[in-house]
Amino acid sequence: EKVAAQDAALARKATDQRRFLVVEGLYRNWGTIAPLEEICKLKEEFCYRLILDDSHGIGTLGKYGRGSLEHAGLKPMVHAEIVTFSLENALGSVGGMTVGSEEVVDHQRLSGAGYCFSASAPPFLSKVCLASVRRLGGRMEEVVKYLEDGDGGDVGEDDDDDEESTRKDELSQQPSDDGDELSGPALLTKLHENISLLYTTLTNSSHPHALKLRNRLSITSHPLSPILYLRLADPEATGRTRAEQTSLLDRIAHRCLVKGGVAIVSTGGHVKKYLQSVPEPSLRLVAHANQTREEVEVLVEALGEGVESVLANNDGDAMD
Repeated sequence: EKVAAQDAALARKATDQRRFLVVEGLYRNWGTIAPLEEICKLKEEFCYRLILDDSHGIGTLGKYGRGSLEHAGLKPMVHAEIVTFSLENALGSVGGMTVGSEEVVDHQRLSGAGYCFSASAPPFLSKVCLASVRRLGGRMEEVVKYLEDGDGGDVGEDDDDDEESTRKDELSQQPSDDGDELSGPALLTKLHENISLLYTTLTNSSHPHALKLRNRLSITSHPLSPILYLRLADPEATGRTRAEQTSLLDRIAHRCLVKGGVAIVSTGGHVKKYLQSVPEPSLRLVAHANQTREEVEVLVEALGEGVESVLANNDGDAMD
């Protein structure tokens, strides 16, 4: 209503706007998924453009890993005018990409011409990204050929024959569970299964180690998010300052690493100065396609033991 009233007061034309909604598809600091269908309805009603940062959605959300737009049943350049994402997460490279309409791409080429020469990606990192995209597309045989033959020509042309032969032998001898590396929808299906396995194991009230988390830690992230956040549950958080909560979670993460051999990130001490909405101190876990059921069990056991040790001892100290 405020936007409509302001437009009327300034006599703005509905189709003559330079206003943007900027959102993350999968929020890095929260593990939640943006309600893109509702956001798109709003931006169309008030003639905004949508800029979507899908750095953590690309390669993890949707049947084909095309990100939060695919997950919501939407399309880039139709429902989101600009889609930008990092290549450093699911694609395993460095740098970033921006996808948009011809108008957007032309403007970026004009405005960023200098960066093409001063900050362009090294060829081998571009090659890694292309291999990841082909794997997501289900073209694993192209990836193998791409890595073995050096498709592209300009990378590794002057390598010694012996070194190249050794590299090919190593590739051909790499073990795999079923003879082939997962790719395409099968890769995404495996990832989604592992996310579900981790989530359900952590919340399984009959699991001996997950039971130790009950009423002590609460999952705040979306069940489909590969980034899981666990904060102190209300009975543990009530009456404690942010610094005290952060200290407890730091101690839990440290014990998991030292005693359980599991690396868990405690986020309470992360940079928060410039955040409009500061997330609560949490523990951050990440699910991936190569995780095994045994590794999930090791993780949950380490976390359960860490929570039991730190919070039980802390409660005892408080009583003393």
